Order: sequence, then structure tokens, then C-alpha cells
Amino acid sequence: MTDEVLDCGDVLSIADVATVYGTLLRLLAENKSVKIDCSQIERIDAAGLQLLYAFSKEAVVHGLALKWEPPSEAFIRRARLLGLAERMNIDNASG
Repeated sequence: MTDEVLDCGDVLSIADVATVYGTLLRLLAENKSVKIDCSQIERIDAAGLQLLYAFSKEAVVHGLALKWEPPSEAFIRRARLLGLAERMNIDNASG
């Protein structure tokens, strides 16, 4: 089975959360394995990061395979700033 790819684009903010949330709910309902691509993120706010964190926790609960495309430095910096990088298993994903 191939992974469903969630492309986060270059910005993931509170303005995008409702749309991305709908996609993530669909993936959970369809029991799809997911690859989250944050490689192009230039700006992510706390709401966007919290959504991805919550999804990563739900994926584990539902037994879904979740993979991270190597995230951008901006994404990793923000995740570390909010204390979520290690919890999301992305702390060492980049160089």
C-alpha cells in the first residue's frame, strides 16, 4: 500500500487548519498510511504545528503508519521552540 502524502506547502497557519483538518480526518477514517511533507515550510504558526502534533498522536492510537518527509529547517526550529520536535519524532530528521 502506498502512503497518502499530505503536502503542507510553504505556509501552514491558522487560516489553513480547517482544510488540513478535514483532510486528516478523512485519512483517519480511511485508515490510510500517511507521509507528511513539511519540506517546503517557510512559516508555520502554533495552530498549524498543534494540528500536526495532534494528528501524529491520533495516528498512533489508530495504528496508522506515519512518516515525515525530511522537514525544513524553519519547521524544525518552530517545533523545537514549542517543545514538540521530540514528541513528533522529527527532532533528528534533518542534518
